[in-house]
Amino acid sequence: MNNRWVAFFSLLFWLALVPPCQAFFAELTKFDKQQAKLDLTPTLYMQQTDIDTRLEELVSDPERHHGFRLLGETGLTRISTDKAVWLFARLAYQGQSPADTVLHYDFPLADQVEVYSYDRSRNEIQLLHRTGSQVPFLERGLPYRSFAFGFHFEPGQELDVFIRVLDAGIVPLQLTLWQQQDFVLDQLYKNILDGLLCGVLLLMAFYKIVLFAANHERIYLYFSGFFFGSALVLAILNGLAFAVLWPGYPEINQAILYVATGATLACLSLFSWAVIEKPQFLLGRFCFVLCLLSALLLLFSPLYLSNTDRYWLLLVSIGFSVLINVSFACWYALRGGRAAQAFALGWFLFFGCILLLALSQTGYLPAKQSWQALLLMAVTGSMGLMSYNLLKQRRSAGDTPEQNSQLKQLQQYHDIFHNAVEGLFTSTTDGQLITANAALLAILGYDSLAQMKADVSRSSMSRYYANPADRQRMLQQLQHDGNKNFEIKGLRSDGTPFWALMSARLSVHDQEQLPYVHGSVIDITEQKRNTEQLDYLANHDSLTSQYNRHFLLGQLQQQLSQPASAVLLYLDIDQFKLINTTCDHSAGDALLCQISNQLLRVLAGRGILARLESDEFAVLLPGQSSQQAFALAYQLLDCAKEYRFIWQDSVFNISLSIGMADKLPDEVNVEHWLKRADAACFVAKEKGRNRIHLFNPDDDELIKHQKEVLWLKQLRQALAQDQFVLYSQQVQALQHQDNGLHYELLLRMQLDDGSLIPPGSFLTSAERYGLMPQIDRWVLKQYFRWLASQPAHLDQLWLCNINLSGASLTDPLFKAYVLELFQIYRIPYSKICFEVTESMAILNLQHTLDFIATLRACGCRFALDDFGSGFSSYAYLKNLPVDFVKIDGNFVRDLLQDPFDRAIVQSIHDIATAMDIQTVAEFVESPEIAKHLTDMGINFGQGYGIAKPQPLYTN
Repeated sequence: MNNRWVAFFSLLFWLALVPPCQAFFAELTKFDKQQAKLDLTPTLYMQQTDIDTRLEELVSDPERHHGFRLLGETGLTRISTDKAVWLFARLAYQGQSPADTVLHYDFPLADQVEVYSYDRSRNEIQLLHRTGSQVPFLERGLPYRSFAFGFHFEPGQELDVFIRVLDAGIVPLQLTLWQQQDFVLDQLYKNILDGLLCGVLLLMAFYKIVLFAANHERIYLYFSGFFFGSALVLAILNGLAFAVLWPGYPEINQAILYVATGATLACLSLFSWAVIEKPQFLLGRFCFVLCLLSALLLLFSPLYLSNTDRYWLLLVSIGFSVLINVSFACWYALRGGRAAQAFALGWFLFFGCILLLALSQTGYLPAKQSWQALLLMAVTGSMGLMSYNLLKQRRSAGDTPEQNSQLKQLQQYHDIFHNAVEGLFTSTTDGQLITANAALLAILGYDSLAQMKADVSRSSMSRYYANPADRQRMLQQLQHDGNKNFEIKGLRSDGTPFWALMSARLSVHDQEQLPYVHGSVIDITEQKRNTEQLDYLANHDSLTSQYNRHFLLGQLQQQLSQPASAVLLYLDIDQFKLINTTCDHSAGDALLCQISNQLLRVLAGRGILARLESDEFAVLLPGQSSQQAFALAYQLLDCAKEYRFIWQDSVFNISLSIGMADKLPDEVNVEHWLKRADAACFVAKEKGRNRIHLFNPDDDELIKHQKEVLWLKQLRQALAQDQFVLYSQQVQALQHQDNGLHYELLLRMQLDDGSLIPPGSFLTSAERYGLMPQIDRWVLKQYFRWLASQPAHLDQLWLCNINLSGASLTDPLFKAYVLELFQIYRIPYSKICFEVTESMAILNLQHTLDFIATLRACGCRFALDDFGSGFSSYAYLKNLPVDFVKIDGNFVRDLLQDPFDRAIVQSIHDIATAMDIQTVAEFVESPEIAKHLTDMGINFGQGYGIAKPQPLYTN
């Protein structure tokens, strides 16, 4: 029983709600097939809502539904970006047969238009179409420039049509219902009219371009730009540009409207300025600047303003420009003759017609075809009137007595001026130009004599002298001697410098006339540039454009001849080789250019920066002591430390090592001074880099550096004279009997007295100075040659371990060299095992992998030396296809006493065994260690507890 009462009251509740939903009375618009066109505006309802309001809310909510009001005759409304306008019309078709109609909303610039149908009997809403100027043109239901939507009506059918409009501005609200055939004919006729209008405007623009090319007068260029901009603006307003030029790019449609309008207004202002010939009164100039500024603001408004702000800027700019230019035209008509008045009349007629056409084509004014045809005729006539009177005015301007006098003068000297190769001119002594020939115009960069005269009238002939005082000195000498030949540095019209050979003569007629200066100019810039270029190349580095070593040595020599103090800084980029290795040489070149510019900025003229070679720079600080130089050197360090070098996806921190050397009182040799600074830089690098070191001959690090330089000489001599000796140290199998000879190849250097130097004494210097690739090549070639000559030894050999340096692995030619040695000496690949240290393998991983892959495919084996010394040993082990892992001897030496070392050795062995890699323990110094390693399962041992190194040739 309770449920029945609940259902009963619920039914009463819904019955109470339903009538208001249906109670909204809307005027019914009736039509039939006899009506080709029906204006729905008088019976159209409108309501403005929030942008998020849906049609379901308007229909279902009685209060919202009754919010629609009859539009009446206004036809316009303003929409903000957060609002939407809903249009509603109730249509009733009274024809006896089905009809195809088109609902036409003639405002091509609307951002978004949505059309819905609402069936009141079934309370059903259907979205028929969504389009707008922000939607690609090809997605429109009917391919027309404005918005057209097809509707099919059955006899007696009634239909509620809702249209939602989004825009930011004042929007016309006019709907028209057409019979389909009549609408197609109307649009065809309208397309013809719009096409004719744009064609006429473009034809006039092209005609003005031709006049500009013939006469070189900018007024025609401005006039052409105004016509072209007007054509583009009208094409955007009526939708023609969107449909034809950029149908697939709706996002630029409105932006180009503001750009085109701004450009049109700018050309209009420039044209008016040129027509009235630059008014001298201040108010006119001020108004012109404001017009041009507002046009430029509108031109670039899509870059910095929202839609609403751009719209108001558009209205303000148009209104202001029209007002000012109308004022200019009135002033021009009042002060000019009949031609000027006729031109102003044509201008007013053209601008008014264009404005009326724009308003009618965008829906703000009625767009009757007869009215538009009349406006088109008026536009065409006004353009013809403007062009005829402008041309007449420009021609009549050349008939003044002054112009005739100038023409006679030009005619008198025409042959001389225009047949001369050098530039010729005549000017007054106060710097005003009288005449100049075509050669001089070409030298100074002018298209016409009028342009040059206009520039000279503002700043005199002194503007063409790099030093204006040169002209005054020339005039003084001319007044004394009458003529002068000299070389001068001048300036072209755009301010670029040039060199010229100039000849000038002073001509004095009588006391009533001012004296004239007649001159000739020959451009010698190219010859001067070639000389300067040679001087520049002789003193500058071709990569960084800084001074080079040659120039620095000359400056150092000058400092040695002067009593003043001076300090020399020697700079070395600490991370340069890393960047060259990990990236490429182009990255290194970019770093050198960028860091040199940074250093030059810090110096700020307080010193001379020069690039010596590679990544080494020098800074000469004249007149400074070492204490003063320290402050500047620290600024250079901070500059490099704060600088970040970015190359592709990598960012590098940069630091410098700086060596300082004072000028000694008895210094006579610049190379000695430079070497002292270089040695100090080396000490700075040895002490940890990113630091400054002042040269001190008693410095221990400096003594070490000098020793390394001596080692460098010894190493080069040893390579040249084969003073290296090969040794071998046995590698013993711990888990099984040896299969044959197994040893590691070692290197010693023999001095002239016969003593042997272990590798630890000279390999560091070899790596520092880049000699390791040559040493590796020497070892391989000597060993392969000896092995090929010892067939018995080769038969007994099971495996020979040969160490390779990281520098050899990064050498692009080293792999081919190794393969060639195998082919020449016919050494079996399987008898050679190359050892690569873990640190170098990780540093040059890609090169290492490529080398290993190639040689392993041939049969060679590889060992990872000093394993465990790096931080990422296990992570890289699985990526390196090696056959042996040589456990770092630092973990093996104290194996019996240190349980931590035993655990590390055991873990390395276990992981290597799991990866099918055999282990070799280094530094096996006693039989007890060897036994313990055997018990741990280590495969091989090497050290003094097994065998000491022996000369290879006694084996």
